[in-house]
Amino acid sequence: MAKNFDSGKEQDKLLNRLERQEKKQAFHRGRFLRFKLPEIHNKLSQALLVENVIETDQPTAVSDGLLRGLKRAMKSTEFDFKYFVAPLRDLVARPNPYALFMTQYIMEVLIDDPGVIEIYGTDEEIYTLINKILSKISLRFEQQEKEITAQLQKDRSLIPGSRDYEIQLDQLMRKKMGDPQQ
Repeated sequence: MAKNFDSGKEQDKLLNRLERQEKKQAFHRGRFLRFKLPEIHNKLSQALLVENVIETDQPTAVSDGLLRGLKRAMKSTEFDFKYFVAPLRDLVARPNPYALFMTQYIMEVLIDDPGVIEIYGTDEEIYTLINKILSKISLRFEQQEKEITAQLQKDRSLIPGSRDYEIQLDQLMRKKMGDPQQ
């Protein structure tokens, strides 16, 4: 009688595939944030002030604080990022990680800024506003990215995933969207 030892190969394959998918999504989100940081910063600052989510007598200080938060999100390690958003991770189903980060940043860090008088709204209301802004910008970014990818696919000498492909992709993205933020 032969024993059937389940070596877990199928589970390992599935976990590896999920891990690769998560890393790819994180890379994509990071690229999105680097290329769209100025637009996100402007629209987010404007919306939070216009919608009276943040009451302030120093809009420039609040805008600068939001920019620091976006840069912090962009430069955080995966562990620091997840640890920071942990209190809000169950706020909504399938949340946008950057919208969660900025919601937490506003509720935990920006609220203590001397330029902030008061923050109005629940965590969920603030998240919804931030997510709405990020989603609109993200849709345009994805459309631009698809156009660039379609352009690259016309060049049969480039193989997706190769170094030459990535260089061309980066050059076309810079040409279309400007230089990414550091």
